[in-house]
Amino acid sequence: MTSEPMDTTETENVSEFTLAEILEMENLYRKRGKEVQQQEFCEELATKFSCSGNRDGKSSITWDQVHTWFLDRQLFSAVKSKTPVAHSNEVTKQPAIINSSPNALKNLVALSKAWAASEKPKTPKAQRVAELSDLIFEALSAKDCAWYDVAAFTNFRVLYHGELEVRVRFSGFSHDQDEWVNVRKGLRERSIPLVPSECHKVKVGDLLLCFRANEDHALYSDAQLLRVERQLHDTDSCTCAFLVRFEYDNAEVEVHCSEICRRPS
Repeated sequence: MTSEPMDTTETENVSEFTLAEILEMENLYRKRGKEVQQQEFCEELATKFSCSGNRDGKSSITWDQVHTWFLDRQLFSAVKSKTPVAHSNEVTKQPAIINSSPNALKNLVALSKAWAASEKPKTPKAQRVAELSDLIFEALSAKDCAWYDVAAFTNFRVLYHGELEVRVRFSGFSHDQDEWVNVRKGLRERSIPLVPSECHKVKVGDLLLCFRANEDHALYSDAQLLRVERQLHDTDSCTCAFLVRFEYDNAEVEVHCSEICRRPS
């Protein structure tokens, strides 16, 4: 069966809403019914979003934008209800509200796993929208199997098999390079550049994010540390040699400290 998700950004425009705002509107749509289409309701919600500290540096939201989002959401529900389902156990899971905490990424991943396993997520009764701004992320691009810093999350969706995905704006790239990324498999806290004074923190067997450049590309990709030839050096420059094996093609390459990022502990 084709896994067609709910997608409110089929047009490749820059999304008007943050992920947190979309999650809140999704929750309101399911709880408040037709009330969400009233102008007064949309005006109050637009004012709330526009005055939020999470919109610093972003344009304000109008009631018409909120109203249009709810109309599109209703249209999607109408279309979905007429779509035949191949098997009775293939049911679309509705997005749940994610608990707000500094562990937002872990909550998203846990939620995705719970949906995939058809289990009820273990979230507190007093649920709130996740504030993903608490953490800095990197995401895996399906185009080149490389990791890039995340500038913004522009939308989310839940596939019929239960996996949660977010639409990612990569740092330094325009909106036409946005990608849908699986939360459990392709989203994580940003890796930490290895500095000379901390080269002792990486050990054989560690998963690293390493820079590799050749005639075809220059990318940061996952690699396993195979060997370290440690040298005496000061805190300003590292002369150690690191042999790594890149996961995407199994190539073994010697890299310098400046080409390595370690994973957060």
